[in-house]
Amino acid sequence: MRGLFSSFYARLSTIFLLLILALGAGCVAIAFRSSQHLFDDVEQLLNREYARSIAEELRPLVAQGFSEERVKGAIHYMMVLNPMVEIYLLDPAGKILAYFLNPAERIARSAVDIAPVEAFVRSAGRQLSLGEDPRSASRSRPFSAAPLQMGPDQGYVYIILGGERYDASLRMIRDSYYLRAGIVAFFLALAVTVVAGLSLFFFLTRRLRSLSDAVRDFEKGDLARRVTVQGRDELGALGRSFNEMASTIAADVEKIRLAERTRRDLIGNISHDLRSPLASIQGYLETMVLKDQQLSAEERRTFLQVSLRNTAHLQRLVEELVELAKLDARQVELRLEPLQIAELAQDVALKLAPDARGAGVSLTVEPDDDLPLVTGDAGMIERVLTNLIENALRFTPEGGAVRVLLHAEPRAVRVTVSDTGAGITPEDLPRIFERFYRADKSRDRARGGAGLGLAIARQIVELHGSTLEVQSRPGDGARFSFLLPARSEGAS
Repeated sequence: MRGLFSSFYARLSTIFLLLILALGAGCVAIAFRSSQHLFDDVEQLLNREYARSIAEELRPLVAQGFSEERVKGAIHYMMVLNPMVEIYLLDPAGKILAYFLNPAERIARSAVDIAPVEAFVRSAGRQLSLGEDPRSASRSRPFSAAPLQMGPDQGYVYIILGGERYDASLRMIRDSYYLRAGIVAFFLALAVTVVAGLSLFFFLTRRLRSLSDAVRDFEKGDLARRVTVQGRDELGALGRSFNEMASTIAADVEKIRLAERTRRDLIGNISHDLRSPLASIQGYLETMVLKDQQLSAEERRTFLQVSLRNTAHLQRLVEELVELAKLDARQVELRLEPLQIAELAQDVALKLAPDARGAGVSLTVEPDDDLPLVTGDAGMIERVLTNLIENALRFTPEGGAVRVLLHAEPRAVRVTVSDTGAGITPEDLPRIFERFYRADKSRDRARGGAGLGLAIARQIVELHGSTLEVQSRPGDGARFSFLLPARSEGAS
């Protein structure tokens, strides 16, 4: 039973059925009660002059005063003509002077409330109301009344319409016809309403069930599960919200997976980059310890130089990792100032000129005339230029050229570092800025690169509100460029 009412559709349908049953029962009760009042009103309206007619017939008989013997025969004749009524003669206070009923019937009260009688007489029978039934201590019934002068006193003819025989006849008709008709109509309406209501609820909750199934599948790991959105009502809005939420969660999960892969790659690359120089340093130091007496001064000097280079490589790797971590956490505060970008680029080229000569590569800076001042952090921009030029020198063969191009654009200066190397393949191009990623792994390690220079350069450029772009084709070298905003003439 609990499983039957576990669904929203079942609970909604049950509540609907209970409401329909309660509403139907209330309507039937109201209908029967209203029909009784209708019968009473119609009976009183149709017979409002009946008491007046009887009063006219009795007036000569009571002109000298009330005498039950004199009126008894006349009233008996009237009741024979209409056995459904009960006739009473009242004094001005409502006390029953005489009554004419079926011999087997008795009255339960000796007086009736005179107020409804007087109101009925004053309105000439147009004010419909119920009067007290002398045969019952609590019941009220439709009546007709008229004044009757009995000698010096004025009384009333008080007629209860629809007596016991009328009640029995009405009860038989009502119980036999109206009850059956009402019950049949009620159950027919109930059946139609239930079928229509349950069908409507089924179609209305179908989208809700579909959404529930989608949420359940999504919960089980089907991140591609979506719902078909229908309509612009609340359920349609809920479906759209679910689809948007599911897309956001799926994108976040993919980012987490990518971050996890990057973390594993990062750990593997860091381990490799740290292990290689450490192993080299350890090997040379152990050799010097074990063969200290056998090594010549020249060999000892060579071992120390190699160990020193590996130590410098380790130090640079650690510094780059620390710097990249600060950039990722946005813990670096820019010190913006006006810069002569041509002079800064020339200083970096002079610093790296020995490396260029050692590699047999031409390194030049080619600025446009009348370059405007730019706004940036001098130390950060110097680091970007250093990383880009070192990267270009690393991948440019002997006899090639590395050029630093400075070109004025509207409200900006474009800085471009190009080389004549082998270029970057389309497969490697989207990943060139990933940390520790190497397009030519064997060559990169041999030349000492750690795969962090481009990642650091991109982060610094983004801190300046720009984007580090790359263009390359295999065999046609590579071009890295970014924009620096020109300093306005009125700025101080």
